[in-house]
Amino acid sequence: MSAKDGVRVVALSPGPVETDRLVTLMKKKAKDRTGNEDNWKDLLKPLPFGRGASPQEIGAAIAFLASPHSGYTSGSVVTIDAGLSAKAGTF
Repeated sequence: MSAKDGVRVVALSPGPVETDRLVTLMKKKAKDRTGNEDNWKDLLKPLPFGRGASPQEIGAAIAFLASPHSGYTSGSVVTIDAGLSAKAGTF
């Protein structure tokens, strides 16, 4: 199987995504650090955009990769992390 057979290989590499699970973990971390779980968003401020991605933002990228609009995309890793990987080691 190859691109000639219509097979494309792509990967999605997201940064932190504000899912229920991430929020639960961040609330626990905030409570451990500050005594108040409501401070969890403060823990995301060091991220380049000061927040995690929304599931919809990641979903839009997946929809693009699954659509005919990305028909010439193969052998690629699409990184959606607001530039976090460019600032390696700072979060």
